[in-house]
Amino acid sequence: MLQKFTKSTVALVIAMACGHSANLAAEEEKRAVTVVVLCEDAAAKKMIRESLLTQFRSLSDLEVVDKHAYSSLIVYAEKTVNDAKNPNGFAIAIAHTNSYELRLAYENLRGIDNVNVKAVRTVAERALRDDLGVLRHLNVAHLDELSREKVDSVTKTIASDLHERQKEKD
Repeated sequence: MLQKFTKSTVALVIAMACGHSANLAAEEEKRAVTVVVLCEDAAAKKMIRESLLTQFRSLSDLEVVDKHAYSSLIVYAEKTVNDAKNPNGFAIAIAHTNSYELRLAYENLRGIDNVNVKAVRTVAERALRDDLGVLRHLNVAHLDELSREKVDSVTKTIASDLHERQKEKD
């Protein structure tokens, strides 16, 4: 009886440890993303950014950070000008950059004593320090008006697209 109890206890402890390790691995798999919204209209900028952040909160494997992210989402919004059909419209440009290759180059070139290698490593280091990345995807959208419903719809698509690209590991 004591032997069965001991085996059960050991099995339970191992299962709990494996479960804890799996949870840590899942947490470690979160990818850091920066979200930058550029817009001259402060209210529009705030609305778009808040909507994007709301969309990203529902994605458990992505985490929005301020600096040093795996990738960046840059959204530029501008009110359309001289458009009789859509005087309240907004043009939106969406850029997705990735720093994976820069990080890989920086890490893999460490310790190699060659002038050319050091030059490439320096460029990668500067780019990483300045939160630059390689452009991976560029897209545009247009909204007839900047209503909460339309902004949420477009930001949901933007977040979903970036999320799918992250799964592909860029």
